[in-house]
Amino acid sequence: MLVQPYTIALRHIRLDLLAIDEALDRLALIDEQQARIVELRFLLTDRTPVLHTGQHLGNYEIISTLGKGGMGQVYLALDTRLGRKVALKLLPFSNALDASHVQRLEQEARTASALNHPNIVTIHEIGEADSIHFMATEYVDGETLRQRMLNTELSIRELAAIAVQIASALRAAHQAGIVHRDIKPENIMLRSDGVVKVLDFGLAKGSGNSDTERGLIMGTTAYMSPEQARGEAVDARTDVWSLAVVIYEMINGRVPFTGETHRQVVNQILHNEPPAFESAVPDELKQIVLKAYLRVEPARSAAR
Repeated sequence: MLVQPYTIALRHIRLDLLAIDEALDRLALIDEQQARIVELRFLLTDRTPVLHTGQHLGNYEIISTLGKGGMGQVYLALDTRLGRKVALKLLPFSNALDASHVQRLEQEARTASALNHPNIVTIHEIGEADSIHFMATEYVDGETLRQRMLNTELSIRELAAIAVQIASALRAAHQAGIVHRDIKPENIMLRSDGVVKVLDFGLAKGSGNSDTERGLIMGTTAYMSPEQARGEAVDARTDVWSLAVVIYEMINGRVPFTGETHRQVVNQILHNEPPAFESAVPDELKQIVLKAYLRVEPARSAAR
């Protein structure tokens, strides 16, 4: 009569083992699903919609590829409604899934479209077609300042004309309460007729606003002002600092603050004085660049 308890116990053990097997199967399924999700996220990361010549996106017909900007792929396209060429900026799939990136695209459009200035690129439209978020802007037939500096040595007259036009664009933005926050050679286009266009207001914000509450540092390291590198609130002076860096680079062929890592560059920006000019330039131009640096660092200026 002692067999029955053992039989009942064995039955419970078998049931427990079956439950464990079922639980393991469910875990395996969950792991497989999670792995697939990770794989899909990986496939989507930094993947930009690929468009080909002749393909249409809404009212735009793709002509060729222009390059890749900070937020996505850029194409040369024809606006079939108005018969004009435009630069068509597309968001990567992964960014399009992120509401903040879509908001940044919309922010860039609103910011730049609010500025009516001959040295600021014109925004034509922001939209979505075939699940692709895009922005159509004025097409600037020319080259970036980066390309110009790589291909030729700028004369004092040329770099002064470029600097004056960038400063004019920034002055208009600052009067409208807008800080660009990412002035660098890649965001400056030079037309063949000598007209300068400032691009990419994707990082622009109203003066006095910042992302420091979220601990974000926005911009490109080598061109950051000290307060920008610290993640502090920025105003118009941060663009003045970045312009000074660009002018220094046009003169000397390199940026004033360098390093192998982001941290090293930031450390130089925060603690070092701008290095001496390596090329012979008029004293007036040197004073303009040095004054631009000092305007951003009131404490450093007062110490002198």
